[in-house]
Parts: sequence; C-alpha cells; structure tokens
Amino acid sequence: MTITRAQFQLLLEPKLRNIWHDGTKTWDLLYPRFVNVGSSKKAQETDYQLTGLGSLAAINEGENVVYDNPISGSTKVYTHATYGLGYKITDEMIRHEQYGQMAKFERSLMRAAIDKQETDGTSVLNNAFSTSYVGFSTGESLCSTSHARLDAGTANANRPSTDISLGVTALQNAVIQMRLWKDERGRPTRVKPKFLVIHPNDLMTARELLGSTQKPGTANNEINAIRDEGLTFMDTPYLTDTNSWFLIGDEHDLNFIWDLRPTLTMDTEFDSDVIKRKVKEAYSFGFGYWIGVYGSSGTT
Repeated sequence: MTITRAQFQLLLEPKLRNIWHDGTKTWDLLYPRFVNVGSSKKAQETDYQLTGLGSLAAINEGENVVYDNPISGSTKVYTHATYGLGYKITDEMIRHEQYGQMAKFERSLMRAAIDKQETDGTSVLNNAFSTSYVGFSTGESLCSTSHARLDAGTANANRPSTDISLGVTALQNAVIQMRLWKDERGRPTRVKPKFLVIHPNDLMTARELLGSTQKPGTANNEINAIRDEGLTFMDTPYLTDTNSWFLIGDEHDLNFIWDLRPTLTMDTEFDSDVIKRKVKEAYSFGFGYWIGVYGSSGTT
C-alpha cells in the first residue's frame, strides 16, 4: 500500500494541538548486555568445541610419561537471515502534510528494526528450556539438569531439578551451582556469576535480593549473603515467560552475529513520484556452549 493524502486528511490542515505518533521513540539496546555481539562476512559461521588435555598421571622411576589427546566435540552453525520492512508515500503527501509526521517514519523503521533485534536476541533465553534449540550437544537445551561431558564424567546442571521462581533460596542455589560446574575434563570452570536477567514482573524482587543489607523476607537479623556477590540485574520486556529468570556468568556463549547492520535506503518511482523507503538487516543468533548461564522457568 501507499500512504496518500486521502488516508491522513487531518494532517493536511494546521488545526491539531498535538499528535501522539507511536513508533518514533528510540531507546537503549538491551540484548547486547547478555549476548556476545559479533560480525561476519560469510553466509554462515561455524563454531567448534574440543577439550583440553586430561589430568597429570604419576610417573614411576624409569617409566615413560603418559600422553593424552584432546577430545573432539561437535560444531554449531550460525546461518544468517535477512529481514526488512518498507513503506511508500506519495510526493503530494510529503509536500502538503503540515506537522512533519511523515519524516518520522524513518525513525519508525529503525524502531521496527531494533524491536526485531531485541525479539531475536532474547529468544536465546526464551527458548532456553526447549530441546528444539540446541548448541554443541544434540538434544540438550541451553538450560538442562544433565549436560553430558565429553569425557563421560558426571553431568552438569544449569537448571534446578524443580523449577522455582526468583527468590532468596533459588538465587543462592544458582550462585553455588555455577561455582561448582566442571569443564569437559572435570576441572572447575571457575565461571563467576555476574548479573541477573529478569522479566519486569520480578523487578522489585531483584531489588530486594541484591540491595537489602539484611536477608529479604525474614524478621531474623541475618545478613544478605547474596549482596556480597556483587551481582547486578537487568529487566527486559522481551522475556516471554513472566516467571523465568537467568543468572549470567562473566563468560558465556550466547551469540548474536551481524551480517548486515540496519541499513536505510530510498528510491523514487519516475512516473508516479511515489517515494519508497526501506530498512534491511541480516544476522544470526543462538548459543554453542551452555557454560555461563543458569536459568529457571519459575513456577506459575
């Protein structure tokens, strides 16, 4: 469709006090705070997982040193997709519109582009409990109670055995579990908890958990042990589950890879003078390794 004067006759005469134009406000990006943002010059990018070497073995006098090999893992392929949106507008509509609203559609295009990025960037967390979205390990979701190790050692968990909503006990257990993770050779990962990603519904709960000097939710004179972890938090309305929450470590493998950053272009049809404007962007997103993320879908 083409934007014409017949559709917006109120904008042709200077008699309106104010116009609330939805879609032109801009804001800071949220998803780059919990995903690694990179760039690419290829149609797809491939990540590969392998272990380090095993533990040292004792050598008896006169015997040979033990030799070991790393263990080969699997790959994760990121295939870029292209997205776009545009609008068409008549030359007359631009010339006769009295309030400068038509020029704001450029910002509206950018807002639509940002909204798409936020939706897809956050989908890595929104799909964290689904085995339809996997990383290096086939059949394993981002957050699982049994992440298999390449050396066949004891599995790791980055999700509670019974999902629980954000609270004192839930967060304490998440911090402890993150500090107990083992790598593919059974060594401590030493990933440190850094910040929470929550739905706005948990905003006040997060402030109490991380800001209170005493333990939240009790009349006893107990210190708030979580506060010394130095955690921060962010809320995002792009989380689709109002009860889910995620503890992010100081290193992780949540990724958003740019192929084409948002690009605005325009053209004019010679015969009709209809002006066409569009925005395009291209990227891929997902995760490879689960390490660095602990999550719960909460309780309803």
